[in-house]
Amino acid sequence: MASINAQRGRLYLLAKLPRRDGTPGLQQTRIALKLDDTLINRRVAAKQLQTLERQLAGGTFEWAYWLDETARTITWRDAIARLYRARVVLGRTGESTWQVNYLGRLRQLPQSGACTSESMAKALERYDRASASYKELYYLMLHLAKLVAVPFPEVPLPTYNQAQLVAVPTDAEIIAWVEGAHDPVRWYWGMMACYGLRPHEIEGSVLIERDLCQVAQDTKTGFRTVVPLPREWVERFGLRDRRLRLKLKDSGDRPDAVSKWLSDKLRRQGLPWRPYALRHAYAARLWRQGGSRLDIYTAARLMGHTATQHAKTYRAHIQPHQVAEAAERALGGG
Repeated sequence: MASINAQRGRLYLLAKLPRRDGTPGLQQTRIALKLDDTLINRRVAAKQLQTLERQLAGGTFEWAYWLDETARTITWRDAIARLYRARVVLGRTGESTWQVNYLGRLRQLPQSGACTSESMAKALERYDRASASYKELYYLMLHLAKLVAVPFPEVPLPTYNQAQLVAVPTDAEIIAWVEGAHDPVRWYWGMMACYGLRPHEIEGSVLIERDLCQVAQDTKTGFRTVVPLPREWVERFGLRDRRLRLKLKDSGDRPDAVSKWLSDKLRRQGLPWRPYALRHAYAARLWRQGGSRLDIYTAARLMGHTATQHAKTYRAHIQPHQVAEAAERALGGG
């Protein structure tokens, strides 16, 4: 437990800290704040105490931060390394999720530049607040700011574009989409459409008895089993007969390789949707065909979400469906 300590009219922070000489173990130690013991400085010390406690709790304490004022500026490279440790090494984020979803945006930051409130705000200015990119980077920055004890900038909260959530193709449009592609692209589109898979989940997936699809453990949300919907698409799109893409040199094994490859093929087909529209359409189909028998927990697990995440991501499909179901029951039609 860290605390504020006063000695001879000067303020210190007192806590069990890693030894300054690098030897193992903790030692009760004072950190000089170079502040006189006044009411105003006590408030300043209280904020620095919070910083110290965050660093100790998050495993990011470094003596350089407290001994040298100039060392308090941390580079983006070091800050991102701390975020990786917190999310992947100590947290629940998978390596593939880090590589595909996070690192691409974080690499665009000036790696040797200072990680400050101003540079965080500047990075977020590149995106519209209604975009998925803004939302993703906003919450990464929020976590990172706590890890490195940098004040989070005053920037707008992410918003959501409802039109983007509901703009998914119909089943007839999906059939034309899939059957209009050549193999192996056709097989990949079919797997996304019939099982609601993320692009990076496709190659590690396996069809088992009753055409159920098992998703590999080393994916964003780990192992799960998914039902085909509609089941007749397995036969129609030839999904039992696996197709392999050509793996290009220096990119074929990257975690985001399938996503990039499919996005390129989609542009060549000249279609108005993103690949993820197939996943959103699967979610909508679950709620249309599952009716009141399908609870949100089951639907969420099928798609590799928590129930809260599923409701937030697919609420445009879930809420109207639930309203209609409730109305039918009230009117005696369900």
